[in-house]
Amino acid sequence: MLKGIEIKGLFGRFNYYISLKDEGVTIITGPNGYGKSTILKCFEAISEGNNFSFFMKLDFTKINFLFSDDNDSFFIIKEEEGLNINGVKVPRDLLSKLSLESRIPAYIRKINDDIWIDRRTGETIEPIDFLFKRAVISYERDNIDIEVDHNLPKELHNILNQIKESIGPIYYIKEQRLIMEKRNGNTEIESINVIDELPNKFKNLIRDISNNYSATANKLDGSYPYRLFKTEKGISEEDYKIKMEEMNEKFEKLRKYDISDMQNSANVVFKNEHAKALKIYFDDFDKKYKVYEDFINKLDIFTDIVNNRLSFKEIKISREFGIIVTDKEFKEKPIRLNQLSSGEKQEIVLFYELIFETTNDVLLLIDEPEISLHITWQKSFMNDLLKTVNYKKFKVIVATHSPQIINNHWDKQIDLGELYSEQLG
Repeated sequence: MLKGIEIKGLFGRFNYYISLKDEGVTIITGPNGYGKSTILKCFEAISEGNNFSFFMKLDFTKINFLFSDDNDSFFIIKEEEGLNINGVKVPRDLLSKLSLESRIPAYIRKINDDIWIDRRTGETIEPIDFLFKRAVISYERDNIDIEVDHNLPKELHNILNQIKESIGPIYYIKEQRLIMEKRNGNTEIESINVIDELPNKFKNLIRDISNNYSATANKLDGSYPYRLFKTEKGISEEDYKIKMEEMNEKFEKLRKYDISDMQNSANVVFKNEHAKALKIYFDDFDKKYKVYEDFINKLDIFTDIVNNRLSFKEIKISREFGIIVTDKEFKEKPIRLNQLSSGEKQEIVLFYELIFETTNDVLLLIDEPEISLHITWQKSFMNDLLKTVNYKKFKVIVATHSPQIINNHWDKQIDLGELYSEQLG
């Protein structure tokens, strides 16, 4: 597990030792120019595996990535002729070949960090092998005078796999959250308003969870007669009342978010002759509802956070519209997402990413969450972030200028200005 980072000679001036907080959230503060965002970018670059060009351009002497297991230690040393990556020297000229995203031919499509496709053949390509082979061929073809170590790609391949395994997944929420670039076809890049994408994203989430429910329901329904004949003991009337109450609460959740056609059997009357069938019915209902449970919990956190922010408005989730905003007084009056204020958009997009697009084992990086937020919202941010962290159990590093973001969580803060003052003695 990643436990911190040590940077020497950052911008030719700063020496930092940053240990991540055990509670899950680390807040990095400091004046402009002290390297808050750069530290986040160091984590991002190392997690990408092939972005050593970032470190080649960065002014530093040495970076240590620190882990709970000392055997997973990893370092990068900046040298005149290139980088020293865990003892493997990588020439500057070869590193320039490893900045490969811009050199990938149009027929190679990157699906994600682990899956690339050759669109001519449909073949799945191992990205590291492809990139290093391409880099070394180009490196040798250019007749560069530095002697080429032909084992270098294999050594780097092993190092990159070690890094990826040791650090784990990283998700970076950058300061520019409302606009993203999206490739249209092979070459054209267009700018997308992220907020406009959310209705379809929610509809897709609901569709996928509904498909999972259908698969589970069909499997259970298909085996119902067999399980009924096999059941020896039915449910008691007392347990029946408890189960009915629990089931009705769960149906309220399903209705609230309009995510299921599951039928409520609240009008079923308990009879002893039906005790076995009712036991199986409630057992099956629990298994079917389990498909929705995590998604509903996330919706609870998301809607609670966002609706506490919105003035005179509220968001609702539905299968038909995905996500909609309505006026609290005039509920029949929908409000388009792109009509919301910049701060409202920021909060909706930020917490959507936090809750629905990050995995539980991720290291989450958030840069300047205070952008466009009123001071009152800034003061609420950390408590809302902790709600998400407590549910999803990931680690977070927040870089901020705002004392209001910290609010009463000073125990989670690391101030780069103070570290630099200590460095000066």
